[in-house]
Amino acid sequence: MSEKIMEKTIKEYLKEVKAKLPDWLKDKKEHKDILAELEEHIWSKAEELSETGHPTESSVKLAITHMGAPKSIAKEYKRRGTPKVFITEEMWPLYTKVLMIVFSVIVAISIATQIVFNLILGGEPFIEVLGSIITGIQGGLVISFVIISIIFVVLSMEGYFPEDFKSKKDLAKEKLLAETAEEEGWPISQKTGKPLKPFIKPIGEIIGGGIVILIGCLFLFQPFPTDLLDVQFLILLRFFGAFIATEGALDITRGIIGNRQPSTHQLIHIITIVVKLAPIPLMLILMNQPKIFPFFNWDEVTETFVNIGIAPAFYDLYRNIIVLIIVGSVLFLAEDMYKIFKIQKYKV
Repeated sequence: MSEKIMEKTIKEYLKEVKAKLPDWLKDKKEHKDILAELEEHIWSKAEELSETGHPTESSVKLAITHMGAPKSIAKEYKRRGTPKVFITEEMWPLYTKVLMIVFSVIVAISIATQIVFNLILGGEPFIEVLGSIITGIQGGLVISFVIISIIFVVLSMEGYFPEDFKSKKDLAKEKLLAETAEEEGWPISQKTGKPLKPFIKPIGEIIGGGIVILIGCLFLFQPFPTDLLDVQFLILLRFFGAFIATEGALDITRGIIGNRQPSTHQLIHIITIVVKLAPIPLMLILMNQPKIFPFFNWDEVTETFVNIGIAPAFYDLYRNIIVLIIVGSVLFLAEDMYKIFKIQKYKV
């Protein structure tokens, strides 16, 4: 009878420990080994503390007392990461990545929402639109930063690692990637010790660049009726087409080079930034000359489209849209700048 009571006492203790263990450990097979090892240690300690050399009810309870409270046992398994501020070093890259993604989404949604509302409700002065966008972005960034930071602090305190959120399939892919990296001699990340993934998908860059060149050629060679369009507008279109085609050619060049010559890729990204900035003066010309921008209307008398241009009442709205396009173009340069810094890690 006494042995059953001792077993029950130990099982109740182990049950409490199990409840306190971090969630990342509960779903894994190793957690059973931890509880089994803990039970074995309790029996061994009970024998050591017993006057008879055999476990007794009192020695089992004393052994459990020596082991400590279930919460303190589980706490040892939560001390898993390397401390860095309130978030562990292991979780820090994932934390910053989530912040960047969420911040980008908030900025994009805020800008798109204001543009849609401005188009629906009527043209407002650009300063008011810009103020509304900045206010919306600020509020969204602060709230998301606080929520995400709290989540990652809690995860760090519980001892989570990024791989705890990955499926067995993803972990198998990482293992295969590591083996491939070793065979191919890919560079290894100094931070994580893991192989760096290829920084470019050559086929995707070549196909994407080809599509961009095709769009540029449509603007450049204008294989469509141009009789109704202003000559100055057509000239601007040709310049836009030349810049677009150049950008596509740079993408194809990167695709051909592939995952080699990282310094060359960085140089191409710098040239791409210049090419993307080049159309801005043309956009300013277009903004200050709304009369040349075409707007077609169906003429029932002649049964043809007529270029009536933009009505003066919509000039402010027209200018605001172009300004937003310019701002968006500048913001998208961040992608190329990010890639320049990212490729730096591949220089070995």
